[in-house]
Amino acid sequence: MNIYKTVFDTEAQGKQVLIDKGVWQESTEEGVESMQYINGTKGVVYIGKVVKTPGTYGPDGHEITPPVYYDGVAYDVMSTDDLDFGDNEVYPGDSSAHQFYGFARGAEVPPSEITQNE
Repeated sequence: MNIYKTVFDTEAQGKQVLIDKGVWQESTEEGVESMQYINGTKGVVYIGKVVKTPGTYGPDGHEITPPVYYDGVAYDVMSTDDLDFGDNEVYPGDSSAHQFYGFARGAEVPPSEITQNE
């Protein structure tokens, strides 16, 4: 099983790349549109914006300091397929925002040795 952690400029860009890579496809059934996993895809999680620095809030819940987010939006993908997301793949390790059931939070597909040595 492969776990991919990805970041894209926008949600729409991420969705389109996942479609182009054969991770999922749009489907309409009885007038309802949804995304269906295809090929070896076992799960896709839209993480969205990831907090870099949490905001601070007063006792009544009002925002004192807004949170700071990392650039882009994140998707996590679990698949039996070998996929290449290029520069959109990230390796957060223990700083991961999400885990798939049965897999460690830091589980990821490490960069290949060829890429590391280039």
